[in-house]
Amino acid sequence: MASNRSNLKSRSTAQTASAETPRDALTAVARHGARIQIAALTAAGKAVTGWAHAADRFAQAVGDELLRRVDGETDSRALIVGVASATNAHLHELAALPGAAANHFGTRLTRASIDS
Repeated sequence: MASNRSNLKSRSTAQTASAETPRDALTAVARHGARIQIAALTAAGKAVTGWAHAADRFAQAVGDELLRRVDGETDSRALIVGVASATNAHLHELAALPGAAANHFGTRLTRASIDS
């Protein structure tokens, strides 16, 4: 019985210490959920735009290498080296995207928490 009394006492103490109404609690959860969703959406947007920019740079680099080959400025070996170099740079850019999106998410979520 003593443990039940102490549990009841600690619960009532916690409830009185927190003068928050159920409506306030639900509002806080909804706001926190909305902040997380906004941070996630902006991070996803950053990842997609980063991917699009990386793809554009890759396409431009490969196109430039192909044009050099067609114009006779380079031979086949130089074309392969140039395309391989562009591919390597593109893969490095793609590998950096998840980290950048995660950093953006964390920054956005932290900023939203500070603002509230």
